[in-house]
Amino acid sequence: MSVRRLSSVLAGLLLIGSVPLASAGPTTVRWPRVPTACQETSRGGVPASFGSPVAMDMGGHADVTSVAVGELDGRPVAVSAGVERTIRVWDRATLKPIGDPIPGNGPVAYGSVNGRSVILGQGHRSLRMWDATTHRLIGGPFPTGRIVSVAFGEFDGRPIAATAGMDGAHVFDLATGREVGPPIIGVSGFSAVALTRVGGVLVVLTGATDIVTVWNPVSGKPVGEPLVLEDEFVQTIRTIRTTVIGGRPVALIPTPDLGVISWDLITRQATPHAMKGTFDASSLARLNGRTVFVSAEHIDGAATDTRGSRLTSAIAVIDPATGERLSSFEVPGHVTALTAGDLDGRPMIVTGGRDNAVRAYDLATGRELAPPAAGGPNGFVYALGADLYGRRVLVAWGADDDGTLGVWDLGSGKPLGAPAKLPGRITSFTVGTYRGRVVLVAGIGVGDPSIRMFDIAARTPIGEPLVGYDDFASGVAITEVDRRVLVVGAGDGFAGPVVVPPGAVRVWDVASGTRLHDLTVRKGPAGQLALIRLAGRLVAVTFSADRARLWDVGTGKRMASFRIAKSEHSAPVEIARFDCTTVALVATGRTVELYDLATGEQIERPLLGHSKQVGNIASGRVGGVPIAVTYSLQDKSMRVWDLTTSRQVGTLERPSGLLGSLSIDYLGGRAVLVGGGDEALWTWDLGPIA
Repeated sequence: MSVRRLSSVLAGLLLIGSVPLASAGPTTVRWPRVPTACQETSRGGVPASFGSPVAMDMGGHADVTSVAVGELDGRPVAVSAGVERTIRVWDRATLKPIGDPIPGNGPVAYGSVNGRSVILGQGHRSLRMWDATTHRLIGGPFPTGRIVSVAFGEFDGRPIAATAGMDGAHVFDLATGREVGPPIIGVSGFSAVALTRVGGVLVVLTGATDIVTVWNPVSGKPVGEPLVLEDEFVQTIRTIRTTVIGGRPVALIPTPDLGVISWDLITRQATPHAMKGTFDASSLARLNGRTVFVSAEHIDGAATDTRGSRLTSAIAVIDPATGERLSSFEVPGHVTALTAGDLDGRPMIVTGGRDNAVRAYDLATGRELAPPAAGGPNGFVYALGADLYGRRVLVAWGADDDGTLGVWDLGSGKPLGAPAKLPGRITSFTVGTYRGRVVLVAGIGVGDPSIRMFDIAARTPIGEPLVGYDDFASGVAITEVDRRVLVVGAGDGFAGPVVVPPGAVRVWDVASGTRLHDLTVRKGPAGQLALIRLAGRLVAVTFSADRARLWDVGTGKRMASFRIAKSEHSAPVEIARFDCTTVALVATGRTVELYDLATGEQIERPLLGHSKQVGNIASGRVGGVPIAVTYSLQDKSMRVWDLTTSRQVGTLERPSGLLGSLSIDYLGGRAVLVGGGDEALWTWDLGPIA
C-alpha cells in the first residue's frame, strides 16, 4: 500500500479502552451472531449549513513559489511567498522571521513607495501592496485578474509596477493607484513581464508562448517587431531578465530547448543558446565587478522524490556577455524561486523550493549562510487528535517528509514547537497513552521496517523497535488490555513486484517487546486495520480489497470473514458506532456501503449521491446524530450524511487544495472536521456535539 492511500487507514483506527484479555485456548466468539434490535432516530440536530474551511498555520511555506530581497530600516531582508497563500519576511542574515505572515500570494516584489518599504503580491485576483514594517495593506487593490509575474520599476520619478497574467499586462503608478496607460492585451495572456529602458525610454517586455513583445506602457501599443521563436517544440517564456552588454540593452530569455536567448533590444537580433543549458528560476547578480546570470539548472537524470521533485539542484553562474560558465554549486531541494542581492558587501542569492524552505548562499563560494527557514510538512498531511499540554492537539506528519512529526493546537491552529524527525519514513500511525504519556505509534518503512513508539511531548523514542514485517506496517493501533499495553499492526508484506507473501496481523506486549500473536492472512496483504469491541472482546478487523476479516486478539485466532463490495481502487474504510452496533463504511466507487461488523451482514441503506469515486470518509456525532462526511476529488464535492437514515443532510465547501485524509475531532463541545491536504491541514466547524 502506498503512502498516498493511507487516509482510510488513519481514519479507520479506533482506539479502545480496557477490555479483559481472554485466556489462550481454542474458545472464540461464535460469529455471525444475532444482531441487537436497536434503531436510533435522528433528532434533526445537524446544522442546515456549515462554515468555510479554515487553513491551519503549518509553520512555514508549503512550496516556495517566489522570493525577493530588499532593505528594511537598514536591515537586509528577504520576502517569500508559498502555495499556502502567505507572504513572509525574513532577516536575510539569519533567515529568522520578521513579524507575522501576510495573507497573500506570490509572485512578490520589493521596493519603496513614498519613502517606505513595500511588498507587492497577489490577493483576490488583484495586485496588492503591504507596508513591509507593519504588514498592513496600503490602499485598495490594483485590478489585474490572476497574475503570474510582477516587476518593480520607476517612471518619471514615480514608483510603478508591471504585472502579467491571463488577463493581459498592466502598469500601475504605485503612489496614486492609477493605471499607466490602457491594459496590454495579448492573444492568450502573458506568462512573464519585465521593465527596462531602451534609448532612455521606459518599455514593458512581455513573454508568452513562442513570443516576446516590447510595449509602450503609456499607449499600450507594441514597439517594433516582436521576437518570434520558431522551433520544433513549444517554447513557453516564464522569465525575462534585462541587462546591458557592450553598452546595449539586452533581454535574456531562458527557454526549454533553445537555452538562454540573448535579444538585442536595439537591433532586435536574437542569439539562441547564448547560454547553453535548461534553466529554471534565475536572476542577475554582480560578482567580481561584472554582471552574471545565476540560475537553477535542470539536469537530466537527477534523483527525485516520490512527487517528482529533485532532491538537489545545480546552481549555475554564467557570464552573459560570453556564455562562459564561471562556477556552479549544488544546493538541497528542488529550487523553484531564486533572486540575488548582497550581504555585508558580498554577493549572495536567496532560493525557495518544493522542500518548503527558504535558503541563502554566498554566491562566490556556494556556502550556505544560515540555517534554512523551513516550512511545513511535505506531501499529503495526515493528522490524528490527542490531549497534550492540557489542550486538544493534532499530531501530524507529511507523507514525503521521511519521518517529520509535528504537533498543532487544534483551537488556535498554530504549531506547538519545532517538528521532530523520526528514523525513517512513516507508513501508518496512531496516538494513545502509555504509562501516563501521550505517545505516537508509527509503522516505519523503507529500509528498516518496524513499529516504533515515541513520547510526543518529549519527542523521544520509547523502548525498542517492534520488528516482524518484510516491508512495512500498513496499519497500527494501541490499546490497554488487562493492565497490559498492546500494539497491534497489520502488514502488507509486499516483497517485490511479482511475489506477494501472505500479510499478517501481529500483536506485541509493549513493556516486554514480546510478540504475542502472529495472525496470518492466507491470500494477499492484510490491508487496513481497526480495533473494535465485539461481545466483550477485543477484535482486530482488517479490510483488503474485497474481504473483511475479524481476529480475536486475546486468543490469536481468526473469528470470521466476509466479502465486501470490491472497488476499482483501494476502498477507503471508516468505522462508525450507531444502532447499538459497530458498522464499517466502505467506499466502493461512488457508493458507500455499510456492513454490520457484529453479523457480517450488509446494511441495505448505502450512502448514494456522489457521481464519482469517493476518496475519503470520516464519522462522528453532531447534534446527537451519528454522521459521516465523504469527499470525492473527481466530482469535487464534500457531503454530510445522517447515518440513521443514510440521507444527505448537507454539503461542505471544499478547500483550495487536495485532501488526502479526513477525521472528526471534538473541541469545546463542538465537532471539528480535520482534513489533511497537500502540505496543509484544514478544519471545519460542524456544530455542537449534542
